[in-house]
Amino acid sequence: MPRRGAVWSGAALSLAVAILGGAHVAGAQGAPRAADSLELLIASTTDVHGRLRGWDYFAGRADTVRSLARAATVVDSLRAAHPDRVVLVDAGDLLQGTPLTYVAARVAPDQPHPVSAAMNAMRYDAAAIGNHEFNYGVETLDRATGQARFPFLAANLRRTDGGRAYRAWTMVERGGAKVALVGGTTPGSMVWDRDHLKGKVTIGDIVPAVRAAAAEARAAGADVVVAVLHSGLGEPSSYDTVSTGLPSENVAARVAREVPGLDVVIFGHSHRQLPDTTIGGALVMQPKNWAESVGVARLALVRRDGKWAVASKRGTLVPTVGRAESPAVLAATDAGHARAVAYAASEVGRTTVAWRADSSRVADTPLLDFVLEVMRRTAKADLAAGAAFSLEAGLDAGPVTVAEMARLYPYENTLRAVRVSGAQLRQFLEHSARYYRPFDAANASASIVDPSVPGYNFDVVAGADYVLDVSRPVGQRVTSLSVHGRPVADTDSFTLALNNYRQTGGGGFAMLAGAPVVYDEGLEIRQLLIDEAKARGTLDPADYFTPNWRLEPAAAVGAAYASMRGDATGRAAAGASAVRATTAAAAAAQDTGAIRVRKDAPAIRRRPGLPTTLRIIGMNDFHGGVEARADTRGVRRGGADALAAAIARARSECRPPACVSILLDGGDEFQGTPASNLTYGRAVVPIMKELGVVASALGNHEFDWGVDTLRARLRELPYTVLGANVRTTDGKKLPWLRDDTLVVRNGLRIGIVGVADPSTPRTTKVLNVKGLVFGPMAPAIDERARALRARGADLVVVTGHIGGYCDRDGENDPGSAGAAGPTPCTGEVFTLARELREPIAAIVSGHTHSRVATIVNGIPISQGRSSGRGLGVIDIPLAGGAPRVEMREVVADSMGPVPPRVAALSARALADVQARVTRVVAEVAEAMPREPDEQYAVGNLIADAQRWATRADVAIMNNGGIRTGLPAGPATFGRLYEIQPFGNTLYTLRVRGRDLKAYLPKLVTRDRPRWHVSGVTITYDSTKTGTARFVAATLDGGKAIEDEQLYAVTINDFLVTGGDGVTLAEGAASVVETKVVDVDALMGYLRQLPQPVRAPTEVRIRNVAGAQP
Repeated sequence: MPRRGAVWSGAALSLAVAILGGAHVAGAQGAPRAADSLELLIASTTDVHGRLRGWDYFAGRADTVRSLARAATVVDSLRAAHPDRVVLVDAGDLLQGTPLTYVAARVAPDQPHPVSAAMNAMRYDAAAIGNHEFNYGVETLDRATGQARFPFLAANLRRTDGGRAYRAWTMVERGGAKVALVGGTTPGSMVWDRDHLKGKVTIGDIVPAVRAAAAEARAAGADVVVAVLHSGLGEPSSYDTVSTGLPSENVAARVAREVPGLDVVIFGHSHRQLPDTTIGGALVMQPKNWAESVGVARLALVRRDGKWAVASKRGTLVPTVGRAESPAVLAATDAGHARAVAYAASEVGRTTVAWRADSSRVADTPLLDFVLEVMRRTAKADLAAGAAFSLEAGLDAGPVTVAEMARLYPYENTLRAVRVSGAQLRQFLEHSARYYRPFDAANASASIVDPSVPGYNFDVVAGADYVLDVSRPVGQRVTSLSVHGRPVADTDSFTLALNNYRQTGGGGFAMLAGAPVVYDEGLEIRQLLIDEAKARGTLDPADYFTPNWRLEPAAAVGAAYASMRGDATGRAAAGASAVRATTAAAAAAQDTGAIRVRKDAPAIRRRPGLPTTLRIIGMNDFHGGVEARADTRGVRRGGADALAAAIARARSECRPPACVSILLDGGDEFQGTPASNLTYGRAVVPIMKELGVVASALGNHEFDWGVDTLRARLRELPYTVLGANVRTTDGKKLPWLRDDTLVVRNGLRIGIVGVADPSTPRTTKVLNVKGLVFGPMAPAIDERARALRARGADLVVVTGHIGGYCDRDGENDPGSAGAAGPTPCTGEVFTLARELREPIAAIVSGHTHSRVATIVNGIPISQGRSSGRGLGVIDIPLAGGAPRVEMREVVADSMGPVPPRVAALSARALADVQARVTRVVAEVAEAMPREPDEQYAVGNLIADAQRWATRADVAIMNNGGIRTGLPAGPATFGRLYEIQPFGNTLYTLRVRGRDLKAYLPKLVTRDRPRWHVSGVTITYDSTKTGTARFVAATLDGGKAIEDEQLYAVTINDFLVTGGDGVTLAEGAASVVETKVVDVDALMGYLRQLPQPVRAPTEVRIRNVAGAQP
């Protein structure tokens, strides 16, 4: 799905060199001799899709913008300027996309393949296998690879007998340096071309396969290792990774971070472009699809002690537009081109009127009905579903050619039909309608099209009459649905014609999973359309067109058409709208009436023979805290070893059969340290298993790596993660998240309900929770508590990722001894305790990293700081009496024996990242602590780094993304990573001065500013309220902000999508994703500063209350 293109300037090169430290490497021992230095170029293309020549087969005219023949001219120029120094690779999707490739596969399969011929002429060194390479079957791929004079690579692709189907890597030599090329391809082909691959090949996880291949290549003597991947950077998978059991689709960023020893990562698949960024030490690049640009990675190599090493690297994209076409490529493809031109121009029928697709996603059109009716009639189905793939498609009055049919239906899909229920049909239409954002008549100028949903996933259904009201929430838009004049009931049954991509799960239409296939004869839909035109002779819209669906309200139709044909406002606005909608929905659902705990249901059901005491041990916000950390007094606290010892001690105090214990977790288990983050939480899973957690709440930071990764971790955990108040936007339960669980200890049946923080969409990246609603907690808990009691629970406890504070200064914690009287506690968890109607025996809380041990409304509540630095212990007497709650401090080396298995697991997790985390980035002259909700030097430093990395006028950083301070002395990779562990990407927004002036007051509306800025100084008056607190803002040097001037403002992706409830993106003239990760910007900035680095201590958001006029 295309996104707004990343635009880079010299800042990209400066950042890459600074991060890599290339200048220091070359100069450390003096300039190397010429014989000991080498400039190596890695040239790349990707997603060519058969566009070998400057010819548009669909339109029958020259294409002056793109072609592989033009890319060849760029490569020839590089080779002429750098003889024996250029390596040429392609990142996949070569064999499908135009009539040229169709003819090569289907019409003249016995002739030389033009793609192989063109690439042989260009002297490619290797190509990754793309998913579209399988569209015509493995046999066509093998024919092309057999004719190629270079290898097609896929380390993660195997024959079904386990043997290699294609090479994992290859080695080439340039200028005496050995360059290894390692390939990988997206596992999505196992869904999209399942039938072509079945029984022949299987595709596994890219990351471990590339890791193993890269290690083999290094062991074989490679001086440089380049990964060539057909996989996006890190976008969500287009298929359901849980139901399919497949690894993630887009993992190029993960490969760069997780595979050691990579110098360059070239990737494709997502049809975007990325000129130059650095991830995990690797240069990461993506050329533009359709050969619109050639990627050029320039590596400066130095030789010391007989070995070549990369000293510095940078990337650029060279556009191909306006270039002459290579005579060698033209000659190599002449025969195939002639066949394709003749085939595309061949007449298959006629029409007396023009048919257009431009409005096919806002209204029923004859052109799309033509496609659907041919599908429906061929399969003899009740209904047919399909999408308008291109709004530029159409049939002109007069002859109808193969080219027009190919533009109308550009893919090699085959026709199938499945049997669906009425309920599945409604779900299908609701899922399709996600293409539209909720329409707001008061803001009709806003884009109504959701750019994260591709147009090819907006399916229209023929044969059913229905209305989509896009002013309603997603999942509630089908307001009318009937077939043959009869309203559709959930139990009705229909046959539905569709293409094989959709039937096998493409586009996330999960409701079709398991739907019985009633028709599959392997017929290509495009050929069926051609055959229909030939049989009819003259195509007449009246033979196919039956208006059967519409959008409401009427005003939305014009807005939708404008959104599709004009410029969309982008993802940022979409994210902000989603936040507002979710927040409003949650607020509207809150029960504001007087609430009382039910008195007719005891908190504990007493039965003979039960234990006398239940001990609930509570941990929370582990945040990957494998290693103990020193506090401000130098005392080492927390960590997996000490926490495990504290848990073991708490368990040993509770002796069965009289006392039984369970361990609950309050959420946020993974995100936060290199040991965890560099494995996306995998290193933490076995530790949590050894600790013996029974159930956990769903934390907001569980979403930081996206739903795909979260679901992968949930599959690996041996216990349940709970979120009873989390639903889809249409109110449905998530199939991968449970509401509650029931455990038994010595006959005692313990019901456990888990809840997530309702503010999660504001405290994680909005796009990562898109389509989810985090509703009110109390009603959800009450409902599940009743259900658990009906299932036999003797008592019900809650674990929730919701927090609060008790006596913030840490002095006098009145709840630690089990006091039930008034406490100085404030926060959501205490409000929740007062709102609950059903009796709840205890609450284990989290989220605020605070010390909580108190009793509210008769419910004991615990929270144990974070990172294993505290442990809650709640004792509930089962035969009567008051509960007792305490919070125990966890001090390293003083908690008793560490369980050996935990010690081994934590040692291994730390050892695996030791080399990276101990690498020194800079020297720091004085400590820069992170102060609570105040302006502090490390926040200024981070804001300065982000402005430097993007060459912006202003940078704004939210304090929530700054997790700890920076001590004096060596600043290591590990320490900097812990300061900014979230991996947020920086965006640069170009905004008018008037919009910037309207935005800055929002930063000072809270009690204390929770932001740091660079390039601007803000003054405010804390004695006032709201935006009236704002006094003034000036740019560096005291310059005024000019209303009509455009300013570059850098913020992270959490803020650009509305995180913290404050967004600037909607009013921006442009929103550009820089691809710079925040911690990489910080490291690059620190490296180029004079050493040791001094703390920027100036206060940039100043309170002027009480100042003299």
